[in-house]
Amino acid sequence: MKILLVRNDNFGDLICTTPAIEALRKKYPDARIDIVVNSYNYLAVRKNPFLNQIYVYTKTKHEKKLLKKIKVFLGKLNLIGKIYRQGYDIAVVFRGTYSPYAEQFSLVSRANMRIGVKAPDGRDHFTHHVEPPTNMHEVEFCFKCLEPLGVKYGGEKLYFYVEDEFVERYRALGIELLFHISSRKPENRFSFEKWKALFFKLKKQGYSFHFTSSPEDWEMAEALQIETGAFFLKTLDILELAGAIKNARLFVTLDGGTVHLAPALGVKTIAIFGSSSVERWHPWGYKELVIKSPTGKAEDIENQKILENIERNL
Repeated sequence: MKILLVRNDNFGDLICTTPAIEALRKKYPDARIDIVVNSYNYLAVRKNPFLNQIYVYTKTKHEKKLLKKIKVFLGKLNLIGKIYRQGYDIAVVFRGTYSPYAEQFSLVSRANMRIGVKAPDGRDHFTHHVEPPTNMHEVEFCFKCLEPLGVKYGGEKLYFYVEDEFVERYRALGIELLFHISSRKPENRFSFEKWKALFFKLKKQGYSFHFTSSPEDWEMAEALQIETGAFFLKTLDILELAGAIKNARLFVTLDGGTVHLAPALGVKTIAIFGSSSVERWHPWGYKELVIKSPTGKAEDIENQKILENIERNL
């Protein structure tokens, strides 16, 4: 049996798919299980032991120059050709909302059984439809997608592979408490002044901690380090970030891919949510540790509430 999986959206979403991938492998140990991902989320399954092949392409919207866009488009055409020539029995699109671009891969797979969320206008070509997730975690939704294949959740965990060399880089720091100060959505972010006030309170209470950020927030992170004396770990990529997180006893993060990365590394996670749904996106296994803004803006969460949550869990 040949099974093609499609997950071409975000990094954290793909990590949430890894328990379902493991369960699928357990159900069909001799099947060929391949997956289509993009260059943005590829690291989430880079060395996943339950997959046979990973098809990776770059989205044209991630390139600004015309020549690179053309090159990316031709690369995608080549990938589509490979999928068509391989031919599959089953195609599963792990997307909570209908995506014509994701469905395209299921169509060229030539699979007789194609599973995915129904298009709003009903004009899709899936043979089996999955109800869009509402009050359901993304991990649970991925298992819903596999129900037609008889796959059930059996306690599988999130999976992310990081080499020992990245973990060892931060071992000597003795990280107990680690923060990640970045989030893509404005309503899930903290201002510089809020981070500054929180870090000062932590230091006043005797906590030793480190923090990381995404590259777009390096300037703010360096300013925070200067003004508060907190230790900024300037991780250059996801693997370095994973190495730092793996060393932490407790990880505190704004909503984003790191909410799912840390549990995949086996690290207790406090997630700070602004507008995001707790039911849909809480760190798997640590729902009770989520701090949700009452207004939908993370900035409005009281620092004292964060401090109390840290004290209970560290």
